[in-house]
Amino acid sequence: MTTIATSCRCSMPPDWDDLDRVVRFSHDGHTHDVGASGEPSSAKELAVDLCPKPHAVNLVKRWHSRLPNVQKGPWTHAFHIHWNGYTYGVALWNNPSARTLPNNWLELRRMAIAPDAPKFTASRMLGQMARWFRANRPDIERLISYQDEEVHQGTIYKAANWTRAYYSKPRVRSRGEYVDAAGNTRKRGVRHAINGPAADTAGKWRWELEL
Repeated sequence: MTTIATSCRCSMPPDWDDLDRVVRFSHDGHTHDVGASGEPSSAKELAVDLCPKPHAVNLVKRWHSRLPNVQKGPWTHAFHIHWNGYTYGVALWNNPSARTLPNNWLELRRMAIAPDAPKFTASRMLGQMARWFRANRPDIERLISYQDEEVHQGTIYKAANWTRAYYSKPRVRSRGEYVDAAGNTRKRGVRHAINGPAADTAGKWRWELEL
């Protein structure tokens, strides 16, 4: 699931005292402090790397308009897109939520972009993550992600050359009484949705990218 807080950049530079977004880590194991203040002029200036999972989880909670509540894990991969030591977007990947899908596919479960990110940050991040998987995970055959049709149109997937492959209709689950095999009347348990029922019952498109 993906959210973009806004389609335009803020006119003001980012708050460089926002420690949640400052990168003080890197994949090489060394810490790095944020550089000089300012803002990137375009998404092409942003780099994509792996990041600690708590960093991505924390920023998903802040930026995702539809699915902000997210578990701490398990996640197979966490990425951030950044510039000059400042994070502009995060993504969390895991095995496919649908049990019938192959285990050599990976699903983008959450992706959230900051309100002050440059235009096209989301599609650049998708493209760069796919490049990373091709180079580092040759065992992965396909990437997938689900688009909530009530709030998104799939523009970022089109821009990153993903293909719309499957539509899942809205589901309304009955929570009333039912009769079991022995003829006893029972009540259905209420399934807890950490982000409320709206996102769970919306129609969704599955987008795919073959690696």
